Amino acid sequence: MRNTLPFDITYDIYLYMDKSLKKQIVSDYLSGKSSVKLSEELKISKPTILKVLNEFNVIRKRNRCESLNIIDENGNFVFYRQCPNSKQEIKTSSKEKTIACRNHFRKISDGSLCKPCSLELQKGSGNPFYGKKHNDKSLKKISNSRKGKGTGLKNAMSNEKWRTKASENLRKKWESGDLESTRKKMSDTLKQTRRLGKIKSGITSKKEKDIIEFLKKLGIESIQSYRVDTKICDIYIPKYNLIIEYFGDYWHCNPNKYKSDYFNQKKNMLAEEIWDYDKKKVDLIVSYGYNLEVVWEKELKHNNKKIINIITKYDTNFRFAPERS
Repeated sequence: MRNTLPFDITYDIYLYMDKSLKKQIVSDYLSGKSSVKLSEELKISKPTILKVLNEFNVIRKRNRCESLNIIDENGNFVFYRQCPNSKQEIKTSSKEKTIACRNHFRKISDGSLCKPCSLELQKGSGNPFYGKKHNDKSLKKISNSRKGKGTGLKNAMSNEKWRTKASENLRKKWESGDLESTRKKMSDTLKQTRRLGKIKSGITSKKEKDIIEFLKKLGIESIQSYRVDTKICDIYIPKYNLIIEYFGDYWHCNPNKYKSDYFNQKKNMLAEEIWDYDKKKVDLIVSYGYNLEVVWEKELKHNNKKIINIITKYDTNFRFAPERS
């Protein structure tokens, strides 16, 4: 611990200090010891040490910055060092050369890690907040401190320029594959969420609702948005263990209308990519032992004959007499 003394006592010590002690301080300082180190060793306050050094006009010039490779990047002084753990390059910069230099050596002295390594160490029990939680008082304090911030015009994303820039940067990273691990993690999380039944339904088209209503008129019970593993299926008829998938001609690129290289702008996919995805879904459903029928939009354009044919296929006792026109 540093020896700190009131100014008047410090001055008295300096005033009556033995000359040999002063010479020792100057000699040790010039040999490389810092004023802090001398203060700790001699049990004399740092201000007293500095008074002695000033008396002898002793200044030890620090030239450690000159030994470094200093890079000027757009008006900033930049130093590079290696992460002690991953050996990745880390940049330290400042508009002031002395500050950049000081921070550079301080980080080396502290053994500072790169951001990924630092975050890795903070996982689980390494996190300072591990096993703890905010009490009601701190939660209220945090809530009050955030009120009115980041909302409306105070939110950076309210500026169209920054929204566009953020969107473009994210799109480039996504397309380059930099976010592949993130994409996979999101995909796995969504699949698990669906398996647990937390997502009850998907998007339901008007035609799907029409099919449900038609089945109801036929006295056939059906379930809308039925889940099979990670997939949400359109219609399930328990009586026949049958799943009906309704494919819109455009959304699923009906092969009778679209070529394999057609680009679906809404889905941002080629027709062949959409077909491949649909096939994997169909194969998954069938692998679970379900009967499955795909109904295209064009097949139901004018009447429900396709639905009647499907029901007849699975129920030989089914009879349907259309109403007279």
